[in-house]
This record gives sequence, structure tokens and C-alpha cells, in this order.
Amino acid sequence: MASLIENLIIGLNEEYAVYEKLLEVSMEKTSSIISNNLDRLKTTTDKEQALVDTITSYESKRNNTMANIASVLNKKAADLKISDVIGFLEGQPEFRDPLMEINEKLAKIARKLKEVNAHNQNLIKESLAMIEYNINLLQNLNRAPETAEYSREMFRGQGGYAGNDGMGASGRFDTKQ
Repeated sequence: MASLIENLIIGLNEEYAVYEKLLEVSMEKTSSIISNNLDRLKTTTDKEQALVDTITSYESKRNNTMANIASVLNKKAADLKISDVIGFLEGQPEFRDPLMEINEKLAKIARKLKEVNAHNQNLIKESLAMIEYNINLLQNLNRAPETAEYSREMFRGQGGYAGNDGMGASGRFDTKQ
């Protein structure tokens, strides 16, 4: 059992190191979004994906280790959590304390990563909304001359709408109709 716990602690520490790198890359992604640097954004997104793939492999190893621990404890692997393992190690502080410490560090970095990703998502939504607004503005500017009902000549007094009916009217609006 001791070697399984040691493997779990080592694996969680390795996983934590990758999460730290992922947090750094996510923060780089924030500055890429803010500066609207698409090349840098693509690079950081690629780095992010590679780190997520690495984390997935660590999670798989952790799940295998947890399944082995569950087997030793005669528990269902799906029901066993790290906090449960910490509880079983009550009388063994040499295993319990490092496991508890890395578990707390992982929880903390996961919360921070979630905040940064939510912020990045909001920045991307705002950026897309601004792009959509600019596209709509440009489309409406290009359409305005085609859809207008009046020409400039109508407002210069050469057409019937600007007060000149073509029959010598003075250009004043008759309020006594």
C-alpha cells in the first residue's frame, strides 16, 4: 500500500507541475487576446492543447493508481476520492501530510485556472461582439446610398421635397391645410 501512496503523491506532484505551466500559458493567452495578436494567440493555444494532452495522460495514471488503492481497500474505484485516501492514512503522517498538501495545491491551482479561463472566455466574447459590430457598421455604411429614399438634389431645392414644387412656391411649409 505504501508504494501505491508514494506513486500517487509523485504522480500528483508531476501533474501539478504541468498545471502550473498551463496556468502560465493561459495568462499568456489573456495578453494575446487583449493585444489582438492572432499569431501569438494561436501559438499559446497550441501550447495549451499540448499541456492538456499531458494532463490527460497523468489523469489516466492517477486513475489507475486510485483503482489499485481501491482494490487494496476493498472499495469501488469510482467512489474513491483522494480525500478518502487521506482519511484512511490518519495514523501515517508521512503519507497523509504530503498527500493532503498536494491535493490542496491542486485544488487551488484548478480554481485559479478556472478564473483565468472564464476571463479569457469573456474577453473572446467581447472581441467577437466588437468584430460583429464593426462588420455590421461597415455593411450598413456600404448599403446606405443604395437604400436611401432621398437624393441630395431633393434637399437643395431642386425637387418637390425641399419646398420647391416646381411651380414657383416659396419654399415655406403651408400650415393651413
